[in-house]
Amino acid sequence: MPGGWDWWFWTAAVLGAVSALVCTVRALRGRRPDDLTQGSVLLLEAFLLVYAAGSVLMHLLGPGPTGSALEYWGYLLTALLVPAGTFVWSLVERSSWSNWVLAAAGPVVVVMVYRMNVIWYYQ
Repeated sequence: MPGGWDWWFWTAAVLGAVSALVCTVRALRGRRPDDLTQGSVLLLEAFLLVYAAGSVLMHLLGPGPTGSALEYWGYLLTALLVPAGTFVWSLVERSSWSNWVLAAAGPVVVVMVYRMNVIWYYQ
């Protein structure tokens, strides 16, 4: 696994890219947030909840992160808050600009999962 590129990372990369693409296309068309854009971000959040559960199990049953555990859990908490925050934003602000905010969640999650993998395996 070079540099934290395991299947968790690739799953996050695909989900984040698809979510960002869907939300960007809808934003460019001037559409308001709908089930498709909000659902793509909720799918990212569901993935992160599974990722968090797996992290807890790996921490309890395995050797834990090779880097700072506090830093790892800080990244994970932040990654969990980003899609949830953008989803709430899109519920409150019902303009097409909310799709741009939703689109930002995908790349942020990809970077956060990559960094968490580096902390877990390579520091």
